[in-house]
Amino acid sequence: MPAGPRDAVFTTLLFRPDLGVADLALHLARLEEHARALRLTPQMDGAIPALDEACREHAEEGLVRLTWSKDGWTCSIRERLMLLDVDAITAPAPRWAGRITGTKHGAWEWAAEAAAQGDAMGADAVLLVHEHRIVDERRSTPLLLDDDGVVWAAQDSDGGVDSVTLRTLLNGLSAAGLPIQRGHLNERRVARATAMVLVGTGLGVASVETIDGVPFASPSSRLFDVCNAVYEQHMADADTWTMLGGA
Repeated sequence: MPAGPRDAVFTTLLFRPDLGVADLALHLARLEEHARALRLTPQMDGAIPALDEACREHAEEGLVRLTWSKDGWTCSIRERLMLLDVDAITAPAPRWAGRITGTKHGAWEWAAEAAAQGDAMGADAVLLVHEHRIVDERRSTPLLLDDDGVVWAAQDSDGGVDSVTLRTLLNGLSAAGLPIQRGHLNERRVARATAMVLVGTGLGVASVETIDGVPFASPSSRLFDVCNAVYEQHMADADTWTMLGGA
């Protein structure tokens, strides 16, 4: 039987064998928040042992999906594929009832379907659109630099997944003169933009070169350059990482 959205909750963390997992506290806090929206009550004291067991013999960097369901905690590890620039297409955003939209829940088969749709078109990213505005990307969060130099992210109420990676970048972006504003990423705002960047655990930081085959009219590298520098600084900070196994 296909899983329903209230059957599970998950988060995906970056693992490096010499460092452990990145941003563990933020990931666990988000998982708990999403679990409440899904009416799930994960036993959080089992999360770190599950991560430790899954990663103990893993010798390469990867992405660890940590999932809680009625059967307890499970983990799976997959390869991480980072791209510095991507071509994107748009597709309808999936929607669920009420508070389920915006959570990482048990009915996540749609993401594989979106990936297959992107692959069929030769696209690296799939921007999710609802009511004529971009609300998310299938595995990352879009940031838009408009022609006035303002950086926009979709409003929380638009239904995208709140991004752990974006949370870690906010202070650095603000210090660099690029504070994040929340608003609708509608057709008009996208049309006058000079850049779009995607940020996420799996993707890192990537510049969007085209959307549905259309490049930006007057492209700028500023948003990517700043995001990438702040991201690399965060990844180099020892406090970002939690070594597993109690080490």
